[in-house]
Amino acid sequence: MTKQAKPGFSSAAELTCLLRAKSYGEKRPLFKTDDYVAVILSQSFHSAFSLQQKAFLLGDESANFATAPGIYEYIVARTRFIDDIVKKTAGRFSKIFILGAGYDSRAIRFYPALQHSLIYEIDRPLMQQHKIKKLAECDITPPSNLRFLPIDFNQQNLSDALAQIPLQTGDKCLFLLEGLLMYLEPAHVKNLFNAISDYSSDGSQIIFDFVNQHALTEEILFGGDEAGYGVKESVDCVRRIGEKWTFGIAAAEVEKVLQQYGFALLDYADASKLAARFFADERGRCQVKINAAPALVYASREKS
Repeated sequence: MTKQAKPGFSSAAELTCLLRAKSYGEKRPLFKTDDYVAVILSQSFHSAFSLQQKAFLLGDESANFATAPGIYEYIVARTRFIDDIVKKTAGRFSKIFILGAGYDSRAIRFYPALQHSLIYEIDRPLMQQHKIKKLAECDITPPSNLRFLPIDFNQQNLSDALAQIPLQTGDKCLFLLEGLLMYLEPAHVKNLFNAISDYSSDGSQIIFDFVNQHALTEEILFGGDEAGYGVKESVDCVRRIGEKWTFGIAAAEVEKVLQQYGFALLDYADASKLAARFFADERGRCQVKINAAPALVYASREKS
């Protein structure tokens, strides 16, 4: 039975936070991340959905997290991929925009390194209000450089909001779109990329993930084949939590899509590359399989 998502509320955001919390408590080094804020926030989740997923707090490794095969590993790899870039580029950007922020905690976790950047968390109004309430309940004070900007990307244009945030000459920005694009309609994704492209100066950067186009079509792959690992199950799981993937990119088209908006590819990581980068042992052998539906992109604004 498919659950109907509440307006403005994201089961996917809660699930992601819960999985980040699980990763923080990992005793397996390759699975461990440092999102301690996710641990604190997840303890305040009392929705029926979250309560069903919290068995890991009691150490039950067999708990069903409503996740498809390889998704937990993907969340771990995605967190590490993005965290590494944020730490490596700290101090380079005057403004950092986190779109579809959900329970993102980087403004808090990396405050010492990011304190001289203005950080804008952008999300649906009800989702953002829910997060602010949870932060207060957990006695977590948002850092002084964090701004909350409520926008529903399905109803509002990002460019209108960005027009109210002036850039100084030479200012560079970082845009982070984590777990967002796949839930938007193609026309809204186009508007989003146009707004980011128009606002970004040369040297600005973007990080986003997307699902492969075949996950949205009848070409969904089955079985244990590496190229289709967990894809069908992912689509089914997303539906079960009341959400839907509506946008995808063919892997072969990534650079072409970036070029349309004036960006050049810096890094592309699909399931096999993420597994090799983050889950290889000392002999270079991959220890896990990562869900084949999503992939990560890191790109830079080219000179105009």
